[in-house]
Amino acid sequence: MKKQDSSHLLTGSLIIAFMLFIPYAFYLYKNFPDEKTYEFFNLTFTSNYFESVRYFMYNIFSKLIPLSLLLIWFTTCKHWWFHAIAIPISVYIFQFISVINDDTKYYDEYEFVYSLPITIIILAILYFIRSKIGIYIKAKDIKKEMDEQMNKAFVKKGE
Repeated sequence: MKKQDSSHLLTGSLIIAFMLFIPYAFYLYKNFPDEKTYEFFNLTFTSNYFESVRYFMYNIFSKLIPLSLLLIWFTTCKHWWFHAIAIPISVYIFQFISVINDDTKYYDEYEFVYSLPITIIILAILYFIRSKIGIYIKAKDIKKEMDEQMNKAFVKKGE
């Protein structure tokens, strides 16, 4: 086995292990106290907007888990449409920032409005790419059809 193959195997194994761990990571919020403040070593965290640190961490993990899976999908996808995955990524990023910002009253309300310009730009790029791919696909189909007709003509001539 080549060194490059073993590094790809290691990278793939780490990604798979991370993806298997992610759904269970959501339940880490249960390890946080159901109180307004949490002390970890010399650091003190106080949840201002949320009822407790546990509820705050629940909201953090509910945004981070899908975001991390979408980021893995975005970076490992080999199809032409992988840019479309950026749309939900942008929405989850805005939601995550809103959760962190304790001053926001309704954190899932306006993210779509903020992510709309990004979405429009991504859709325009995807439409452009799709039109270019469409021309390429048509050209490949025409070439395949011409090759088939030429093979038929050569077979008839050879008889």
